[in-house]
Amino acid sequence: MIKNIIFDMGGVLIDYNPEKTLYGLFDKATADILLKEIFRNPLWSDKDRGIITPAEIMQKVKNRIPEAVFEKVSEMVDNFYPYMPPFEKMYGFVEMLKSKGYGIYLLSNASPDFHERRIGIPALSFFDGVIISADHKLLKPEKEIYEKLYETFSLKPEECFFIDDVQANIDGAKATGMDGHCYYHGDLEILKRDMEQKGII
Repeated sequence: MIKNIIFDMGGVLIDYNPEKTLYGLFDKATADILLKEIFRNPLWSDKDRGIITPAEIMQKVKNRIPEAVFEKVSEMVDNFYPYMPPFEKMYGFVEMLKSKGYGIYLLSNASPDFHERRIGIPALSFFDGVIISADHKLLKPEKEIYEKLYETFSLKPEECFFIDDVQANIDGAKATGMDGHCYYHGDLEILKRDMEQKGII
């Protein structure tokens, strides 16, 4: 029986879409460079693992970033949250799950600044606990981060249901005994139907 709903953050609770953001702010050539050198660079994952700072990232890539946008990009790497608005529809969904008595938890690959930025994500007010990758030097889909979630909040994986927009992260959860739904489509009704079919809501 499912007792707890585990949420990812980017792509589920907030609109993390660097492609849309960059192509909306910069010309295509510049956006292509920024995607390659920063957002699709392993350095971005290292930031979420908590082993490199935004300033260190910019130092490493400074010779490959156009000088005209370097300051603007540095600000974005330091704080990308203004470009990731919350999905309003998710607030009501989380509120509904909470009202039905489910435990609500966050499991997200995110950098240390999450803790000072989380106030801008209203749905988090319903959450019973948070596991952020940078706090533990772990990343989804590594099995250890799921185990850290279970251990920290005394959860049983078979009683948890995970919602993430990356299939590899859902596969990682299933490998530890937690079922889930890949929310890559961003369609709340599809998610609801799947949860209803599984007897969750």
